[in-house]
Amino acid sequence: PGELEMEALAERALAVLLPLRHVAWGSNMNNSAICAYGYGTAITQPCLYQAMDQLGIAQYLTRLGLLFADADALEAAKQAWLAAPQWQELRRYVEDSFVMSDWFEQYLAQNLVLDGLLYPLVYSHFDNALSREAGPTVSMLLRFQAEWFAESSRWVDASVKVAAAENRELVSGWTRVWLDRAVAALTPLAVFALGDQGEPVMTELVEQFKARAAKLGLGL
Repeated sequence: PGELEMEALAERALAVLLPLRHVAWGSNMNNSAICAYGYGTAITQPCLYQAMDQLGIAQYLTRLGLLFADADALEAAKQAWLAAPQWQELRRYVEDSFVMSDWFEQYLAQNLVLDGLLYPLVYSHFDNALSREAGPTVSMLLRFQAEWFAESSRWVDASVKVAAAENRELVSGWTRVWLDRAVAALTPLAVFALGDQGEPVMTELVEQFKARAAKLGLGL
């Protein structure tokens, strides 16, 4: 691509990626809360690590904005998060997740459902789309997020599998509720990021998520 095309691609990448700083911060808050109110070191300690990793991801995205633009881009992303229509359902999801009364429902809403759809959408499909159009420059800066999700999913799955064996109906019910909300929250972002491919990609991701959930013993 020429210089103008590269500038346009960089603006597009930042428009999708920079508001996700607020989502990562939300995960930091949620996992900190789970660490505070959860039962047992086997889940509270990993959630503390998860919280700090998400804070690091927010910082990665901040550095990406400063590398390709400047501090004004971060402010523009904040305003998009607060007002742009493609972000409002996701913002509602994140803010509602802060005030749940049950810490394990919060765990499912954040670590299983939201991350389970958001990370493949952004750090796989959107990343691949950018790489096809402009090469691997942005992808190299997003590698941590992709590798982190693959690793963190293993302990999330292990925890949910144990919980599902104890109370399949309750855990499945919570997961269904938040899956529906996550699809509603992420579909506008998918269309914003991927255009006509956004909705088909979301359909694919939901199918993959349901297959993952079935392996954990959940009934969706």
